[in-house]
Amino acid sequence: MRVIFNPADHTYTIGDRRLISVTTLLKKHGLTPDYSAVSDEVLKRAADRGVAIHEEIEDYIKGGEGGFTSEFYDFLRICNELRFEPLESEVILPDGDLTEEEADALLYAGTADIIGKIGDESVLVDVKSTAKVDRRSYAWQLSLYERASGRKFDRLYIFHLGARSEAIPIERIPAENIDRLLECERKGEIYSEPGLIIPSELLARAQEAENELIRAEQAKKKAESVAKEYRAKLYEIMDKQMIKSFETTDKRMLITCVSPSTKQTIDTTRLKAEQPDIAEKYTKTTTTAGYVKVTVREG
Repeated sequence: MRVIFNPADHTYTIGDRRLISVTTLLKKHGLTPDYSAVSDEVLKRAADRGVAIHEEIEDYIKGGEGGFTSEFYDFLRICNELRFEPLESEVILPDGDLTEEEADALLYAGTADIIGKIGDESVLVDVKSTAKVDRRSYAWQLSLYERASGRKFDRLYIFHLGARSEAIPIERIPAENIDRLLECERKGEIYSEPGLIIPSELLARAQEAENELIRAEQAKKKAESVAKEYRAKLYEIMDKQMIKSFETTDKRMLITCVSPSTKQTIDTTRLKAEQPDIAEKYTKTTTTAGYVKVTVREG
């Protein structure tokens, strides 16, 4: 018994039973971005563009045909940079024959965009052309695909194709979270993300450290304000006497008088608006480490 996909209405069935798709499952449980504020026209235009890009990539993987969109050529560039070899495209998951018991237990199905490898490592890829990156939603989608495939991939990637095309490595959702989502679906309940659990001692020390930092920053601002006044007076005296530098007798402080000057900068906002192709050509993408942002409120 196999999962059958009907492209006409985008439904999955096994035997005479209809399965929920991964995208529908995630939307139902609030695990996808909310596009309710975006007009239907814009959504349709983006969806049509996404379909065209996916079809180009599928034709290339299955038949070696080249595409014409800029996103297709970005896809080829990413494959080259990662040394990624695409092996399969538009793979219905679960794939292969299922036993009657496996079929009865099956709850959902989906279509993986690409399965391939980097060296000896297996890789699962989903292609996105959305304006914004939603890593959490992507993690859920790829993790559910991986679960449906019945195997564990060495790497999960999103190939985000658009203004800044890039390959985004994705961390999988913990197995217990997936189990809980599927259990909620079986029971007809809506899944909610687990709350953050932080040891109370860690939270108290973090808050104390943040408060200490605020006091230090306030003291720094006050000291900088006073120092700024004295520097202005020193500049006035040194400029009037045409003295470029002065060192105190104990040599602990060197004062240098810097004359007024001009500098040139590039108006990147205007450049992107008036010359987007040039701005894109010279735009450099870097990866920054993750971090937490702490806001301490008064009262």
